[in-house]
Amino acid sequence: MMKFACKAIALSICAVTSTFAMAEDKPSLYGVTASGNVSATTDYRFRGVTQSSNNPAIQGGFTFSHTSGAYLALWGSSVDFGISGVSTETDATLGFTNSFALTDKIKPVYDVGVIHYGYIGSKSNYTNTYNGKKGLAFTEVFGKLTFPETIFAGDALSVGVNYSPDYWGRSDDFWYFNLGYSAPIADTGLTGLASVGYNKLKNADSLSVVAGGPGKDDNYVDYKLGVNYNFLGILAEVDVVGTNISKSGMTNAQKKPYDTGVLFSLTKTF
Repeated sequence: MMKFACKAIALSICAVTSTFAMAEDKPSLYGVTASGNVSATTDYRFRGVTQSSNNPAIQGGFTFSHTSGAYLALWGSSVDFGISGVSTETDATLGFTNSFALTDKIKPVYDVGVIHYGYIGSKSNYTNTYNGKKGLAFTEVFGKLTFPETIFAGDALSVGVNYSPDYWGRSDDFWYFNLGYSAPIADTGLTGLASVGYNKLKNADSLSVVAGGPGKDDNYVDYKLGVNYNFLGILAEVDVVGTNISKSGMTNAQKKPYDTGVLFSLTKTF
């Protein structure tokens, strides 16, 4: 199915920031530390829409961070868009993160940078039917603020914005606005997660390219609600993920990439 939009990593900027925190006590060379991660997930969802045709995916990456706050993150995942010859996503993020004090108690962390999303083989195997452009790759600039200890001890509230001048599938201008929250659940060792994102594309044709469906709108909302737990150095996470993309007139099979779904993943950081 067509990609609606990490990366988190996701997949994601959140994951990059977390990697920095874990990398602080690692050996460094000229102020540079390295860390990595590998994960398996039952479905690779990016901003609510499957990138793996609702099938499992293998993912992993490395982050190189400098004491100044600068970092380079490399990440990859298996993908399945139903396009022959395209099975791998490779992303590179160059960014800078640090904190500053608004008040004695409010000290947010900022994260700014640029991400390039690459798809091996896509330039020769995919053509946008609306404008004739070839390839899936795109580049985003991003900015994010994370506010720790907003309500409870150990929690974090984040707000972010991403922009691409030519989004996935060469679909022109795109904006993404995201609000996220995480907090420990009492003394259980569990962490609760929630996020909501607003995806604004150039027009309905652009939405039909990146998210599929009838393409009635030029925007949609994605959401996630989940919980994770770290055991034996492995982070296990269960998420409920979905969108409000219009599925009017679609069969059940056609709705599945955008329907609300339950995902399970295991991640090892080293």
